[in-house]
Amino acid sequence: MSPIRLLLLLAGFSPFLTAGAVEPVFHFETGPPTWRGERIALPPGFAPDLGWTGVEEIRFAPGMFEAEAPDFFSYVLVFHLAPGSEVSEAGLKRELLVYYRGLAKAVMAGKEKTVDPSGFAITLTKAESPTLAAPDAAPKAEGWTGTLDWIEPFATEKTQKLHLEVHVWKEGEHPVVLSCVSPVDPGAEIAWPALRGIRKTFRFTP
Repeated sequence: MSPIRLLLLLAGFSPFLTAGAVEPVFHFETGPPTWRGERIALPPGFAPDLGWTGVEEIRFAPGMFEAEAPDFFSYVLVFHLAPGSEVSEAGLKRELLVYYRGLAKAVMAGKEKTVDPSGFAITLTKAESPTLAAPDAAPKAEGWTGTLDWIEPFATEKTQKLHLEVHVWKEGEHPVVLSCVSPVDPGAEIAWPALRGIRKTFRFTP
């Protein structure tokens, strides 16, 4: 059982879906080495106020939960949302803050600790391809770069600045939000080449 699943279950949340329960099928080319994954329903139990409904799927870098690893807290996160979901810049900022605030509170509660998420903050700046290359399967996806300042609750319980590369497009009538996330500077040759490679080849499969 992964740390995120264990801690959320200890906190009393059971947002995870059973295997094969929900379409669509997400395709990630992640290895080797192995990138573990989770799939959950939206809104998740740890963020019931999230304004998005749908499905989330995530792939964690091998060092995701190891504070000393070069790819610590690095992952690819995809939301497949209900038709009509708001994915404007304002919508992205609002919903991502709700998501991370809820996540931090739930994980810390699983450790019988508390956290004040009121100081969490997100920035997003519109970026154009090829500056921010979109997935091959969605070449016209809109892109943003940004940061999220929060408290990392899993390993360090300390303030952390996450760098974000976010793409938004539609799969049929469903908005899709794909985020590459890492505390590593986006210009570094650590973590980001793998994240961007996964993004480049991401697609939905029948």
